[in-house]
Amino acid sequence: MSKTPFKTSRFLGSFILKHWGLSLLLAFSILGASLSGLLPAFALRQIIDQEIQPALAAGTIPETGRLIGVALIFYACYLAEGLFTIFENYMIDVYGEKLIHELRYLMLEKTARLRLSYFSKHGSGEMSSRLTDDVYAIELLFSDGLVSLLVSLFKIIGIWVSIFIFNWVLGLLLFIVVPAIALITHLFRKGMLKAQIENRKVLNEQSNHFAETIDNLRLLKDLGKENYRENDFKGLLAKAYHSQDKTGLYDSIYSPTIDFIKAVVIALLTLVVAYSYGSSSVIIGLSIGTFAASIDLISSIFSPIQAIGEELQSMQEGVSGIYRVESFLNEEEISPKDATLTAQAVLKPQADFPLLRFKDLSFHYDDGTELIFDHLSFDLPALEQVCVIGRTGAGKTTLFRLSLGLLEPTSGSLLLNGHPVQAIPDAEKRQIFGYVEQGFKPVPGSLRDQISLGDKAISEAMILDALKESFLSDYIAQHLPAGLDTPFNPDDFSRGQLQLLGLARAIAANPSILLLDEISANLDSETEQQVIKAITLASQSRTVLSISHRLSDQLGFSKIIKVENGHAVSE
Repeated sequence: MSKTPFKTSRFLGSFILKHWGLSLLLAFSILGASLSGLLPAFALRQIIDQEIQPALAAGTIPETGRLIGVALIFYACYLAEGLFTIFENYMIDVYGEKLIHELRYLMLEKTARLRLSYFSKHGSGEMSSRLTDDVYAIELLFSDGLVSLLVSLFKIIGIWVSIFIFNWVLGLLLFIVVPAIALITHLFRKGMLKAQIENRKVLNEQSNHFAETIDNLRLLKDLGKENYRENDFKGLLAKAYHSQDKTGLYDSIYSPTIDFIKAVVIALLTLVVAYSYGSSSVIIGLSIGTFAASIDLISSIFSPIQAIGEELQSMQEGVSGIYRVESFLNEEEISPKDATLTAQAVLKPQADFPLLRFKDLSFHYDDGTELIFDHLSFDLPALEQVCVIGRTGAGKTTLFRLSLGLLEPTSGSLLLNGHPVQAIPDAEKRQIFGYVEQGFKPVPGSLRDQISLGDKAISEAMILDALKESFLSDYIAQHLPAGLDTPFNPDDFSRGQLQLLGLARAIAANPSILLLDEISANLDSETEQQVIKAITLASQSRTVLSISHRLSDQLGFSKIIKVENGHAVSE
């Protein structure tokens, strides 16, 4: 597990320090956009009070040249505001994309360090949701939430200070209105948070359900269970509809409420100012220019206040995303790898060690409910062929996963020429272990990709040798004209040929140890003989550890080990 738990706040702090130049540009754009938004109101006040009002009072027409000049200044203020707003939006997008890119990369790195038990407990849909939906929610939290909220607060403060400068009584009145609107926003926020968290949970369930359905589509069709999964999905859609409906309710009520308050405030201000011109008891007297500028600013202050509600909604979505991302990044990790343990180093024979040694190995899964192995001990010498047998659920496949370092012993050790298997870097393991599973697991791409798995160290000659050793060369030459470049289609191969393709994948890197996990299961006798012939050839210069009671006699294993009640017994 990570020594220091991941915290989004700590990540954000280190990101700001790392990209301090970009952070300063973002701050400058926010400050510039906030201040430039005040310029039109001040220009309007100046034009009316200093140019238009004196001329009208004197019964003259303002000079055309001056009017054109001040009009140009007025529009220049709007131009400056527009340019700063464009710059601000650009900086928010650039900064947010870079932030999310680094966070998503961090999560991908974490995925490579997760224990296998995590993937057993969490579906592919949930994994996809965390890397896409949850990270996107955090991006909204940053760009449409925190940063936009900061921008809105700057604008509100700037407008309030400007109105206070125009008239301190008007400033005090506005000081009362803003907290009232903030209180309304807070009440909406509480409802938004609950609705957003519920909606996020349902969306994750939908993603998981959909991904699992796609993964098992052939099985569902074979068993005629499409309606069963469809009905489940309809139920999730209904839950999502109701949760989204709650969120939409807050959205639909909030904006009209703010607009109503805005209209009331402007109407009251207009009445008070109009009344003040005929009453000496009212101290809010304003010039026409100041009144026009104040109305403009008051109208403007409601836009950032209204935006705060929308930003808080984005923040609620982001907060639920943060909880899930932090939980993911704090999941327990595999043990650190030792970079010095290269394939060449660990395969070097040791005088006092067999090739593979299980020494007092005990193992149970994370929930600890069942002890799979209890002080299991046996040796696998080099170039020996050993078959592991036992009842279903005895832990045979778990034994393979321990051998590959995918699982770690609860206690005891599993040593390869004296080196802990779990400390060997994953990049080195393909030259050490060749693992053939019960069913062939394809990857996107061509036939070449099925063998190489994108490993540039696997040359075309090595792929062809592996296919020849697996007795697939002739079939590919006769039935697949494009050869290795043929887009992979499982329907081009029989079940036995797919197992042979899995064998070719396993031996392509010429590993020293071959692990065979019930590869003859569900094969007819004729196909089984073809697979046995390929395995016999592949085993001639390799150490073999196999799970296959059926093949124990036909392959002539030198030793048979029975796994029973957590112990190993030689037969």
